[in-house]
Amino acid sequence: MYNLRLNNKRRMIVLFSILLLFFFSTILVPFWFINYLSLSGVGHFFIENRFYSIISASIIIYFIIVGEYYYNIKIDAYIIQVRSYRVVLDFLRQKNYVDIPHSMLVGYAFFNRPFSFNKTLMLKIRTDRGRVIARRFNLTLISEREVRKTASILETIMDKNK
Repeated sequence: MYNLRLNNKRRMIVLFSILLLFFFSTILVPFWFINYLSLSGVGHFFIENRFYSIISASIIIYFIIVGEYYYNIKIDAYIIQVRSYRVVLDFLRQKNYVDIPHSMLVGYAFFNRPFSFNKTLMLKIRTDRGRVIARRFNLTLISEREVRKTASILETIMDKNK
């Protein structure tokens, strides 16, 4: 009946590779030319145009602050599993994770994050004690088709719970 499996592993590998390439080509290479080959033409160019590295560093800092999140969504006939964590900074931290039966889902919502590649999935969950809590998961580079498919399945589950 329900069989949804979504993740952004390939997209995150491509994005992270592009960011690493950008970092090496705009921060490390100019630094190397400025410090070790300052008398060459390329070294002289980087010395005269330091704004190039400053702008590049600010772009990389933006991606670190906003974050790139790996997500994994799995919905089957019995459970809803959502996992989301930062690729760069959450190596040693606890990952944002939920594994609930369908009966615990009370509501959901998707939010767009301004100036970001992220969307936020908020799940409202009824605990065993009757309290309703909200769990938020950041989803990087999720397509509109995947959002519609997930929303459709979550809506069906909520209708079944009523």
